[in-house]
Amino acid sequence: KNLIRDDLYLISRHSNLNEKTAEEKIKKKVFSDDTSWKQFLKLLFLTLGVGFSVAGIIFFFAYNWADLNKFAKLGIVELLVIATTGIVLFSKLKLFTKNIILTGASMLVGVLYAVFGQIYQTGANAYDFFLAWTIFIALWVLVSNFAPLWLLFIVLINTTFVLYTNQVAQYWSELNLFSILFVFNASVLIFFTLLSASLQKIVIPDWFLKILSIGVVFFATIAFTIGIDRSLNSEFLVLFA
Repeated sequence: KNLIRDDLYLISRHSNLNEKTAEEKIKKKVFSDDTSWKQFLKLLFLTLGVGFSVAGIIFFFAYNWADLNKFAKLGIVELLVIATTGIVLFSKLKLFTKNIILTGASMLVGVLYAVFGQIYQTGANAYDFFLAWTIFIALWVLVSNFAPLWLLFIVLINTTFVLYTNQVAQYWSELNLFSILFVFNASVLIFFTLLSASLQKIVIPDWFLKILSIGVVFFATIAFTIGIDRSLNSEFLVLFA
């Protein structure tokens, strides 16, 4: 099971497995077949289609902002959010396709709040925008349990926290900021790792865990660098001793 090319070459050198049979095994167990390539291309084009559609909507508003009244601006985005959500709820598409569309709808929620913020200049802080975006897609994230949507959700939480410390909690040190980000992301990584190990029904992609790991290492490295640069002050020693 899960043989790689080097394994088969090693077996062929130390057994009666001939070269022709080894090549056949490589094609069957190592190389992707036509069905796998078709499935990969289908998912790739679907993902690119949703992503480019959201990007196109953003550029549409940016280019035609002065020519649209506020009701048209809000109405277009709201109709798009309702339409994509309706497709997810009432269509007979495959679950994976629905989750990709739901991820696009989650991004449109951010577009909706951005359009609203530009129309009505409330003077709110930037973190309020990301906080509202995070809150109003939280239910979709929990229900869908889709790794890309979870990743978007985690990025939004981190962005909200960073903007909050920059605009409200300005008295917090950079060391505290990156230490908290490290602890949060490490906790999320540990949670999903344990969840994947304990519940076999829940499949968590390796790429998702790897991206979280990169984030954890990134925040930890910055925190350590700041602490060392400050000549090992008491705050750094308490956090990382």
